[in-house]
Amino acid sequence: MIRELAGGALLVACCLAATPAGAADANAGAALVQANGCTGCHGATLHGGIGPSLVGIKSRLSAARIAAAIAQPVAPMPKFPLDTMQIADIVAYLSALDSGTRPSASLRFTKPLSAVLTVRVPGTPPARVTAVPAMQMGDGEMDASTVTLRPSAGGHVWQGTLVFTMSGAWKIDVTYDGHHLTVPVNVAGSQ
Repeated sequence: MIRELAGGALLVACCLAATPAGAADANAGAALVQANGCTGCHGATLHGGIGPSLVGIKSRLSAARIAAAIAQPVAPMPKFPLDTMQIADIVAYLSALDSGTRPSASLRFTKPLSAVLTVRVPGTPPARVTAVPAMQMGDGEMDASTVTLRPSAGGHVWQGTLVFTMSGAWKIDVTYDGHHLTVPVNVAGSQ
C-alpha cells in the first residue's frame, strides 16, 4: 500500500508515525476541520455530502493513509496548508468520530436550525453531560444556551436538542465528568 502513496505523502506518514503517542490533540483537530470548511463537502455532521463520509474512517483507512489523503489529496479535494502536527491532530479527531474506545457525537437535524445531539460515552457512564453550541464571531464567540443531555442505554448514550440562532460554522463543546469533546458543524438554513 505504501507504493501507492506519493513521495510527499510518504514523508507525512513517516512524520505521523514519529509523533509521540497521545501527542495529537483531537480537539485541535476538530477546530481545524471547522476552520478549513471540511463540512462544506463532507456534510454538516461529516457523514458525507459531495465528499465521502468521514465517520468511521479509521475502520477503512490506517492513520498513515488518512494523513496521506490530507497531505496529498486527490481532486476534487483541495490541498490545505497544514503542517504535520496539524494533520496528526485532524487524524486524531477523525479517528475518534466513530470509536468504541473514545466518546463520539453525532447530530440529526430535525428542523433547519434545530438538531438532536447524540453523545456516546464508553466506559463508566458519566453523571452529567452538557453541550454548548458556539459560533466564532470576530475575536469572540457567540454561545447559545447550555443544554443538559438526557441519558439512555445505561448512561452510555446521551441526547438533547440544540437550537442554533443562525446558519454558519458552529462548534459544540460537550463536557462530562471533567472531559471535553469539541464537535464542529456547519448549520445551513435548510438541512
